[in-house]
Amino acid sequence: MRKNRVRGFSYYLSEEIIKDYQKKPLKLRLKWLYMGNLFRKNYPKNIIRLHNRFREGEVE
Repeated sequence: MRKNRVRGFSYYLSEEIIKDYQKKPLKLRLKWLYMGNLFRKNYPKNIIRLHNRFREGEVE
Protein backbone atom coordinates (compact mmCIF):
# COMPACT_ATOMS: atom_id res chain seq x y z
CA MET A 1 0.00 0.00 0.00
CA ARG A 2 1.29 3.44 -0.89
CA LYS A 3 1.41 6.21 1.68
CA ASN A 4 -0.39 9.39 0.70
CA ARG A 5 2.22 12.09 1.36
CA VAL A 6 2.42 15.68 0.32
CA ARG A 7 5.40 16.26 -1.94
CA GLY A 8 7.03 19.19 -3.61
CA PHE A 9 7.03 22.78 -2.54
CA SER A 10 4.46 25.23 -1.30
CA TYR A 11 4.56 28.84 -2.44
CA TYR A 12 2.48 31.89 -1.71
CA LEU A 13 2.01 34.19 -4.70
CA SER A 14 -0.29 37.18 -4.72
CA GLU A 15 -2.90 37.57 -7.44
CA GLU A 16 -0.93 40.55 -8.74
CA ILE A 17 2.26 38.51 -9.18
CA ILE A 18 0.35 35.71 -10.92
CA LYS A 19 -1.33 38.17 -13.30
CA ASP A 20 2.02 39.84 -14.07
CA TYR A 21 3.55 36.45 -14.85
CA GLN A 22 0.64 35.57 -17.15
CA LYS A 23 1.33 38.74 -19.14
CA LYS A 24 4.81 37.47 -20.05
CA PRO A 25 5.03 35.90 -23.50
CA LEU A 26 4.66 32.12 -23.49
CA LYS A 27 7.97 31.74 -25.33
CA LEU A 28 9.77 33.60 -22.53
CA ARG A 29 8.14 31.51 -19.80
CA LEU A 30 9.09 28.29 -21.59
CA LYS A 31 12.64 29.56 -22.04
CA TRP A 32 12.88 30.21 -18.26
CA LEU A 33 11.78 26.63 -17.54
CA TYR A 34 14.18 25.21 -20.12
CA MET A 35 17.12 27.24 -18.80
CA GLY A 36 16.31 26.22 -15.22
CA ASN A 37 16.34 22.55 -16.26
CA LEU A 38 19.67 22.98 -18.06
CA PHE A 39 21.10 24.72 -15.02
CA ARG A 40 20.00 21.93 -12.68
CA LYS A 41 21.45 19.23 -14.94
CA ASN A 42 24.91 20.64 -14.26
CA TYR A 43 24.57 20.54 -10.49
CA PRO A 44 26.81 18.07 -8.68
CA LYS A 45 25.10 14.71 -8.08
CA ASN A 46 25.10 15.18 -4.29
CA ILE A 47 23.17 18.48 -4.62
CA ILE A 48 20.57 16.84 -6.87
CA ARG A 49 20.19 13.99 -4.35
CA LEU A 50 19.73 16.54 -1.56
CA HIS A 51 17.09 18.41 -3.59
CA ASN A 52 15.24 15.15 -4.23
CA ARG A 53 15.35 14.20 -0.54
CA PHE A 54 13.98 17.63 0.34
CA ARG A 55 11.13 17.21 -2.16
CA GLU A 56 10.30 13.84 -0.62
CA GLY A 57 10.12 15.46 2.81
CA GLU A 58 13.16 13.63 4.17
CA VAL A 59 15.13 16.82 4.96
CA GLU A 60 13.85 19.75 6.98
